[in-house]
Amino acid sequence: MITSIICEYNPFHNGHKYLIERAREKGAAHIVSIMSGDAVQRGDVAIYSKHFRAKQAVLNGADLVVELPAPFCLSSAEGFAKSGVYIANALGSDCLCFGCENDDLDILTKASELSSRLSQYGGKNSESEQLKWLLKDGNSYPAAISNTVKALASGEVAEIFNSPNNTLAVEYLKAIKGTEIKPMPILRKGAGHNDDYIHGDYASASKIRELLKSGTLDKGLLPYKENHADIRDIRNMEKGILFSLIKMGKKHLREIPDCSGDLADRIAKALKISQSYDDLLVNTKTRAFTLARIRRVIMYAVLGIKSSDFKLKPYARVLAFNDRGTEIISRAKKLGRIDISTSLKELEHKNDNNKRLAELDARTSDFAKMCQSVASNEPNEYSVKIEKINV
Repeated sequence: MITSIICEYNPFHNGHKYLIERAREKGAAHIVSIMSGDAVQRGDVAIYSKHFRAKQAVLNGADLVVELPAPFCLSSAEGFAKSGVYIANALGSDCLCFGCENDDLDILTKASELSSRLSQYGGKNSESEQLKWLLKDGNSYPAAISNTVKALASGEVAEIFNSPNNTLAVEYLKAIKGTEIKPMPILRKGAGHNDDYIHGDYASASKIRELLKSGTLDKGLLPYKENHADIRDIRNMEKGILFSLIKMGKKHLREIPDCSGDLADRIAKALKISQSYDDLLVNTKTRAFTLARIRRVIMYAVLGIKSSDFKLKPYARVLAFNDRGTEIISRAKKLGRIDISTSLKELEHKNDNNKRLAELDARTSDFAKMCQSVASNEPNEYSVKIEKINV
């Protein structure tokens, strides 16, 4: 049984290892991690390079790690889930494994069905009308969804939407509908998504990133001892980011994906009084514009991502693999549903779709390297060698 996990591993920690171990216990013979590259869904650069994160995943239980291309790993929760499931299905996956705070599949399914009804935005049903009203009243989209759900559902179904991991679980269930992929929800262990506390050997990824950046991380929170000095922080490029946005001007800001006229105006005003990246976020944020959305819009602008890029079909760039991973790759090639290779150059030469994705992935990698406090000594994306890991 091939089981896929859609992930970021930012960084790979004990909770991720636990999820892989539980998947094995539930019958996963082959595990493929579909991992965000050098950018992540919250609109930031990953703290470690994708190649280091992929290597640690394989050394700690995964068999194959493929990259989720830049436009999709920077997408909304819905786009992130859809593109990840597209790759999982194309690779011939039987199951999709995901962690959540509530692993009751019946409750998650009911929540996904309700979310699907709400997703028919612009319809004439009462749910979408209420959602529209809440958005116009200044609620963020996540808050509007949550408030609408609470008005329509009760108990545990409504509670599902109070957790980012549960919300992603709902999107995964919506995305696998119509495929033969079966869901495998796993109850999360230890810290919650943005939990600020340490629970034994478990902490949230956000807490671990905070400790890494401050140099105070307890090594027991990670399942590996290999040091990685090249910690990345987007603030190391903040002056370049601010200048790039100023140079664009209000007209071009409005052309950025997911950047409405109101948000473009807000960013343009914030740029006049902001001296840092954090200033820009604080000065732009409102109830209607979440920090995650603002960060993603900034990344779209810096990386040159266009609305048309979200319509591209993902390829499967292999970042790390072992013997069982080789078997997954061989099967995927026989199925012929997706272009798969360790070589970005080989993928790029297949077609124009891949050429554009490769351009964005290479650019994202270059930008992420510039976010290191020390110069990167890593090879570029076209010369890096991906070799089998012997576990």
